[in-house]
Amino acid sequence: MTEQLLFRNLMRITPGHLDAFCEAVGRAIAFVEEHAPQLMVQTFIDEKEMRAVSFQLYRNCDDVLRHWQISDAHINDVSAHCTVERLEVYGSPSEAVAQGIAPFIADGRGFIMPPLAGYSRF
Repeated sequence: MTEQLLFRNLMRITPGHLDAFCEAVGRAIAFVEEHAPQLMVQTFIDEKEMRAVSFQLYRNCDDVLRHWQISDAHINDVSAHCTVERLEVYGSPSEAVAQGIAPFIADGRGFIMPPLAGYSRF
């Protein structure tokens, strides 16, 4: 089994913020591609429904914590233009990562699904 974690973040874009949201996401992706530890980040958008979804694959829990530490300003920039509707974490997060997503779990927007079986070619 792998230590990898996969995050799926479903966001509702604030009305009137579509362009600003897209620009903020572009800046955030450029930053994490250059500086952050994620193995993969992909963001998809449905402009008609004003929703976006982001998938992020991390090597391990330390990489999640490192990303949160160095990318906080970019996370806040994107968050200024949307609301997280759902935050799904697939894998076995450490206590520190679980604490970081605890507010989403507490209000019903988040969950953690532990691994059953699988492999990765990364």
